[in-house]
Amino acid sequence: RVKVVMEHIWKLQEFCNSMGRLGTDGFEYAYLKAIVLFSPDHPGLNNTSQIAKFQDKAQMELQDYVQTTYPEDNYRLARILLRLPALRLMNSSITEELFFTGLIGNVQIDSIIPYILRMETAEYNSQIIGTSA
Repeated sequence: RVKVVMEHIWKLQEFCNSMGRLGTDGFEYAYLKAIVLFSPDHPGLNNTSQIAKFQDKAQMELQDYVQTTYPEDNYRLARILLRLPALRLMNSSITEELFFTGLIGNVQIDSIIPYILRMETAEYNSQIIGTSA
């Protein structure tokens, strides 16, 4: 088990390092998170066409952002998007265990994502401030 977790950590570290080498900024990370989160091929989804539309919108927004912010770098978007398949190599249950077990207890992260998405920004900020205070 330790070997599997260590390999997972290594893959995650390699992904982070590759994103760092690309010089990915905060806006690009935000769009990438939306692209990954709104993936219609996650198991157990009902409205995949609507989720695919959200993913397409996030991808188009990322493309517009990159073209506007980095007009001299014609291949930036491709280099960034080509990093995403590496995330598929990661075991979601190990990631969940590494990052969320101590924070949310014995609850699967999939079950709280809809709640997080429905939260208003002010409510989210008050949750964070209330938790850290």
